[in-house]
Amino acid sequence: MKKRLFRLLFLSGTLLVMLTACEYDFIVPAPPVTPPPPGDTISYSQDIQPFFNSKCVSCHAGAVAPNLSTGQSYSALVPAYVIAGSPETSELYIVCKPGGSMATHTSAEELQLIYRWIYAGAKND
Repeated sequence: MKKRLFRLLFLSGTLLVMLTACEYDFIVPAPPVTPPPPGDTISYSQDIQPFFNSKCVSCHAGAVAPNLSTGQSYSALVPAYVIAGSPETSELYIVCKPGGSMATHTSAEELQLIYRWIYAGAKND
């Protein structure tokens, strides 16, 4: 009887420790992105949409939000996922930078394009 009670207490304690164990999130710093120079021109249709077409539309074509297909992407992103002028607080930039859920699909150059576009006001041209 004592052995059974001891086992039950031991298993309960072990389960309690496992359920309340700490979880660590590793923070991966984003590569340094310098603000674009004054007069920098970046085009949504020429620079950003081609990135979506090559890397994102295979999943984000309507079934998975946001819809990033041509003609739909801008209205799907702004203002829900993009805060014009503020890349660091824009969900699109956050998920694409290192540590984000889409980081493995985004190169440093593409991340720089997204940053510059949002920083410049996220215009639809």
